[in-house]
Amino acid sequence: MRTALLALVLCLSSLPAAAQPEVFFGSGNDVPNIKEEDFDRRFLRTGLYKALNQGTNDPHCAQLLGGLLTLLGETAPLLHKRDENFFLDPLLVQALNTQLSTPRFQANAYMVAMVRRVLIDRKLSPNWFQTAADLGPLVLTIDVGKLRFLSEGLQPIDSFFLTLPALRDRYEIEVRRANATAVRSAEKMFRENYLDRQVAFGGLELIDLDIEKPKKKPAKKRKGQPVIEEEPEPLVAVAKLVWYPFPAEDNEINPFGTPKKRPSVNITAKLAPQQYLDLSRIPKGTQLMVRGRFWGFKKAVDEVELRDGLIFQDRNWSQGNVLADPNVVARCPLAVNELMGVTPEQSGAFGKPSR
Repeated sequence: MRTALLALVLCLSSLPAAAQPEVFFGSGNDVPNIKEEDFDRRFLRTGLYKALNQGTNDPHCAQLLGGLLTLLGETAPLLHKRDENFFLDPLLVQALNTQLSTPRFQANAYMVAMVRRVLIDRKLSPNWFQTAADLGPLVLTIDVGKLRFLSEGLQPIDSFFLTLPALRDRYEIEVRRANATAVRSAEKMFRENYLDRQVAFGGLELIDLDIEKPKKKPAKKRKGQPVIEEEPEPLVAVAKLVWYPFPAEDNEINPFGTPKKRPSVNITAKLAPQQYLDLSRIPKGTQLMVRGRFWGFKKAVDEVELRDGLIFQDRNWSQGNVLADPNVVARCPLAVNELMGVTPEQSGAFGKPSR
């Protein structure tokens, strides 16, 4: 397996300037059509698969399982409909290759096998989730909320290619730079192509969370009949978030000595009733990811509205991404390459064209 493919850094610069929506969204299937192959059946016979189902009392193997389940959780909100490829932060890919892999154990192959098993089963195994929940207090990197979300059924977004930077770049190319033959319909076509899509935006900073009170509807009054009071709509939690296209420059001031205004995109997300984080415990300024239906935008995608949003942690792994001690992993009896004999390229690997 070419481990360099695991890093798959996704940004619009990798796409052609004249890219069409199909480049982002593919065939439009509800979920990737993944067929079980020999590689997947071989994984079912490994000791690591058995430990994922039954847990482990071995402290060395606990670090290995915890690290792999951490990575699986980080992929969960970004699994998409476009194809069987999946995204993992390049810093976590580095940790996968240096901390969880040993000369006799290719952790990246097992990571691919785990994601493929979730895609084939259309959800995370309840046994895997229980193992993650049991290891959570010991392996503090596991995001149990993301894995709980995955255990309730596969809910892929339309495409993890459609990031906020990509969306703004497409608006610049397709609308602002449209030539005279297309300029009149460019805005309409952009809305038809990109609105009402399931998206996930990361790297957002929380401004505030509040409960929105629904507008009270006037009672219906009909002649000769009692006044009918309609039931009020349920309260909705609304998240106000901000995304900064450029990093802050501490020393940048304008001629009058006041801080220069930083370019930003404001995101309003009306949240779904069920969440996988305790909203009351998220302080302002926390870095988050929001998933939801892309409902509307204003200006040049400087203001964005999402509906049915889900809030997840979006940890900054550059501040430290220690998943396991490779010396400890090497002493785990499960860390043997029972998948040996598979071909260098596996279906479902990063960058592998879907079938």
